Amino acid sequence: MPDTATSGAQIPLDTLTTPEMLENTPTQVYARLRDTTPIVRLQALGGRIIFTKAEDVTRVKTDAEHFWSSDTVSPMHRAFGGHTLMRKDGCPHLREREAMMPALTPEYVEKWRPAFERLTDGLLDALALQTTPDLARAFAEPLSAGYLKYVLGLDDAGAAKLFDWANALVKGAMNASNDPTVFSTSDQANAEMNASFDRMISQYRTSPNGSVLSIMVNAQEPIELSQVRTNMKICIGGAVIETRDALLSTICGLLSNPSQLRSCKDTNDWARACEEGLRWMAPIQASPRIVKKALVMRGLHIPEGETVMAVQASANHDTDFGHRPEHFDIHRFAARHHSFGEGAHACLGGPAYRLLTSQVVLPKLFKRFPALTLANPDQIIFKGFAFRGLLGLRVAL
Repeated sequence: MPDTATSGAQIPLDTLTTPEMLENTPTQVYARLRDTTPIVRLQALGGRIIFTKAEDVTRVKTDAEHFWSSDTVSPMHRAFGGHTLMRKDGCPHLREREAMMPALTPEYVEKWRPAFERLTDGLLDALALQTTPDLARAFAEPLSAGYLKYVLGLDDAGAAKLFDWANALVKGAMNASNDPTVFSTSDQANAEMNASFDRMISQYRTSPNGSVLSIMVNAQEPIELSQVRTNMKICIGGAVIETRDALLSTICGLLSNPSQLRSCKDTNDWARACEEGLRWMAPIQASPRIVKKALVMRGLHIPEGETVMAVQASANHDTDFGHRPEHFDIHRFAARHHSFGEGAHACLGGPAYRLLTSQVVLPKLFKRFPALTLANPDQIIFKGFAFRGLLGLRVAL
């Protein structure tokens, strides 16, 4: 069928899906939609268009002729205190992305390995004093905040506020009704973050340390201070919650599949577990884009100007990943998952997360606690639509 804006049928409206289904059982929802209406308007999302097939998700994220991210009127602009690189395209986006890029290459993040190891060892020492700890509170949360402290360039006071700040940013960015109470919380978080960044910038101008913030402010041609601040907030809003959730999902997947865990221990190869955890339960389930130019996909007319959602959580469970994609399986065909995005806006933090998880945290955790098991396997609850993770993960040491 010709890929033009002058042909194509109207996009169907799904009225079966409820907000509760998206929050509690999205895997089943997406499986049905992939089989029946892979491009559909969801009444549960106010009629927003979503894409659930892997090839369509890839196209939405990489077809710069028809889809883009440029937006200055979304709640995100207010929530983050400015126009972030996430809502820019082309040269403006690339300039700000390249300002952070040197601090996040696979080769460069290797410098943080000793710090990651010290952080992990300290948290495991504290964990050993407990009997049936909740790994979310006792391990994954302080680990996520601690590792980002190093990578981003925060002090202890800033690291202690990371989850509060991230939650305020996320809620503000999703504040489609422009509720002033929600924005007052994100405004307060913005003031605190700006003060924290400025405090560290003064230090890094005389004592650089190679963190993202230090690299940005000491560049030969640095970007504007306003953009340094807003893009640090992107790193916070898009990393601390997601690191916690992705790590917990991976640990849960391994503990729920003892033979796979034994395979990782026997080979000391944890990379497949890291990638499968990201695929199995994408911590960020969907990503917005704006239709830059009308087009036809799967015989359907996609109108210009609409905000659409590419659902990477659904793409990760498409037929690309073989049999029973809803199950955690480190031995499945290693197709590239969609959790870190694609195209110009692909996540820059992937190398840091992979180093932390596959080369430090997983081997150390299961070596320190070889008998680690799930304390309440019948109480494993994942929750969330846009951001999805475990409500807790209680284990027996």
